[in-house]
Amino acid sequence: MFKLRLPTLLMITLASGGCAMSEPAHAVPEAAATLHIAPQTPTSKVFECARQRLAQLGEDDALWDHKVTREDVPHGVLETGNFPEDNISGFRIHLQHDPAAGSVSLRLRGAGAYFVDQGVEAGLKTFEEGFSRCLAAP
Repeated sequence: MFKLRLPTLLMITLASGGCAMSEPAHAVPEAAATLHIAPQTPTSKVFECARQRLAQLGEDDALWDHKVTREDVPHGVLETGNFPEDNISGFRIHLQHDPAAGSVSLRLRGAGAYFVDQGVEAGLKTFEEGFSRCLAAP
């Protein structure tokens, strides 16, 4: 007869069912806004102002990821910090410029451990302040 000892039985039980638990879905904290700017503002200027503001914020606060990970000039898209990924700490931004409409759509994601909100609403307002000043400059 086959004899199982308690430790062996425990190991088999844990190995067969211990990893079957499913994790609940987490929502990454996100804030969004649309800025209205002068129509026909060049996308290059929008991107330059975004880079300047991100560099300033990155110097002041380590939460800001100012490394551009996507730049699509024809579609007016700029992203930092691998924006689409969920499991990333800190602030990262998705910016989309529509020159004909004179608008810039902003989305800021900012999660910490366990998807804790790092203050995305306040972070977006902080980004907007310096970004808008740069865009308004001649």
